[in-house]
Amino acid sequence: MMRRMDTLLMIEDDHRLAQMVSAYLQQSGFAVHHAATAEEGLTHLQTSATPVSLVLLDLMLPDADGLDVCRRIRNLGGPRAHTPVLMLTAKGDPMDRIVGLEIGADDYLPKPFEPRELLARIRAVLRR
Repeated sequence: MMRRMDTLLMIEDDHRLAQMVSAYLQQSGFAVHHAATAEEGLTHLQTSATPVSLVLLDLMLPDADGLDVCRRIRNLGGPRAHTPVLMLTAKGDPMDRIVGLEIGADDYLPKPFEPRELLARIRAVLRR
């Protein structure tokens, strides 16, 4: 189905969740890089030799607010600023979703989520 293997960057401080989601997405044909902090994720996005196809971004990170991370991604120079961002968060309040989308997220999925829905949303964003 995919011509190349898409690489996803998951910025998520919950290691157990990151492991489970990464394993599921890898079985579905994606390469997944996990970053436990905002700084680690931003560094990977800016320095990786392999372009990141999509960022899965937790809103509540130990070193930064996910909304700020999304803003920082959008302010990067060049094509990396246009990397799709799918926010994953326990903050399911409609206002949180609206703010996330307004500052540049491409999609927003509240936790807990169904892995198949996450996969469907990733594929939908990558088709755009």
